[in-house]
Amino acid sequence: MKIVFYCAEQAPANIGNYLRIGASGTVSALILASHGLSQLGHEVVVLNRSESGTFGKTRYLRTDSPDQVPDRLEEVGDVDVFIANGFASGIFLTQRIKARKRAAWVHNFVDQEPFEKAISESRLDYVICISHNQLGTWWRSPAFARVAQVYNCIDLAALADVPVSAEKEKKIMFIGAPRKSKGFHDALRIFDAFARENPGYKLYVAGAATLHGSSAALSDNGVFEKDYEETHLKDLLRTKAGTLREDVVLLGTISRHEVLRHLGTAMVALQNPCWDSEPEVHSVSALEAQAMGVPVLTAFRGGQPEVVIDGCTGILMKSPDIGSAVRALSAIVGDPQLANRMSESAKRHITERFKVEAIACDWDRNLAVMSRGDRFKGNFMKAIRIKCRHKMRR
Repeated sequence: MKIVFYCAEQAPANIGNYLRIGASGTVSALILASHGLSQLGHEVVVLNRSESGTFGKTRYLRTDSPDQVPDRLEEVGDVDVFIANGFASGIFLTQRIKARKRAAWVHNFVDQEPFEKAISESRLDYVICISHNQLGTWWRSPAFARVAQVYNCIDLAALADVPVSAEKEKKIMFIGAPRKSKGFHDALRIFDAFARENPGYKLYVAGAATLHGSSAALSDNGVFEKDYEETHLKDLLRTKAGTLREDVVLLGTISRHEVLRHLGTAMVALQNPCWDSEPEVHSVSALEAQAMGVPVLTAFRGGQPEVVIDGCTGILMKSPDIGSAVRALSAIVGDPQLANRMSESAKRHITERFKVEAIACDWDRNLAVMSRGDRFKGNFMKAIRIKCRHKMRR
């Protein structure tokens, strides 16, 4: 099968420089999905901002704007399935994509009406979700039988050379764009309250607002959007003298290898523990942390209960109470046996369910359905099961 992925995000990343580029989870998901399908024998072409060439078994064609996509498809020829991911999904509303089947791979909880319209006008054939929870939001849609679900994944081979320290530092990690949509303000509130009871710990922040291509004015440190820092962070981020507090380390947008290296000495990953922002659909950062043996503390929202096993590979916060989050964080760092059990469980969890080889097979099965033009069966029961499971876990 000839498959073309298109991504409009800024990172010039491919499987050859996957660990060297500080790319978002959306870009990482694209790279690993295309790589996994190439390994299964499909002819896979990626259109994104990376340099043109063949990396691994995947062909990349540099594509800087949606206007270039038709020419790239002419160059590829006879495409079986065209998949636009992330912010690129809107291309179906503006262009007629030349491919036998066309799919929008959505990475957020989105307004479904434009996709339904594109399907009704035969501009789009399928939608792909990245968690069962996200799939469940489509159950009222007339396009529900045209919606598939495939998880994001981790390339364990790429992580094999990253050192993991037996002696952990007093380090808490926040990974991702430190913006309101990622709940950084609540992560900072939780850390601030935790640090008052547990002196000596530091919060390492890997990422910047520009990770997802923010065009807003940045603060002086170049990490936060200026308005966001002023309205949500200023009192917690800085001392009375106006200097950055010493126990918050802003790493900025660093390579994935550097992120993993920091995780190798971290005790806990604090991932979007927020209740007034966008819920995480399926956090790649949470996968990476667990793959490195780092327990994850996150909110019980969106697809996170499918990524983190509560009490086993991390802790799912079931309320916005800062005190309960601090107690959860203190419980992990204060009990080496618990931390070790969670660490081992986390690595096993990722290996068994989210490695690239397994997810590539899930992609393969779903793409076979799409290529035949069939509908997806059992979506309603999948949605019901995950909603019941989430309710029971709460």
